[in-house]
Amino acid sequence: MKPLLVVIAWLFLWDPVTAGLNPLSSEMHKECYKGGTCRLECYSSEMLVAYCTFQLECCITGNPEP
Repeated sequence: MKPLLVVIAWLFLWDPVTAGLNPLSSEMHKECYKGGTCRLECYSSEMLVAYCTFQLECCITGNPEP
């Protein structure tokens, strides 16, 4: 049981450390065109206005016009 707890704690603490090394994590939630936010995919309440690096979508709040 103790080794399992050590592994879980190690994985939990290691994730924030590796997030800084991941080039994708620095691009996520970065501001983009017209005050939008870079995400993997726009929410249903947002519209796609441009593309960020690593094929992320630049999303702004609002529904697209018909």
